[in-house]
Amino acid sequence: MKNFLYWCWVVALLGCGASLYYGEILMIEPCRMCWYQRMALFPLALILGIAAYRNDRSAVRYAIPLAVFGFAAAAVQAVGIHFPSFQLCGKECAKPIFTLLGLTFPDLSALGFAAIGIILSFYSDKK
Repeated sequence: MKNFLYWCWVVALLGCGASLYYGEILMIEPCRMCWYQRMALFPLALILGIAAYRNDRSAVRYAIPLAVFGFAAAAVQAVGIHFPSFQLCGKECAKPIFTLLGLTFPDLSALGFAAIGIILSFYSDKK
């Protein structure tokens, strides 16, 4: 499939849009784990956008580590929400602010990072 980079970019853009909407429009302060996810997500949107525009396969080597880091942060946060005894964030993440089909923000974030990482790993193998 020719549009792998574009789909990954769209996922990253959706994540950035949601993150900025909740943080800047609704004024909901992100927790520490959310900031770690943002540190991975915002550069991913930029890198994947440029790579998709230029059809630059070499950007995958920079994007996959960011996706893995973001997934790890989201997974740790999701585990803390579903199993409060493992919570690392503090009180601000004890009660989810958003759910979609039973999935919280960290769940959706982990799925997004996983999708980006999986798609990019398949894309890097294609010649």
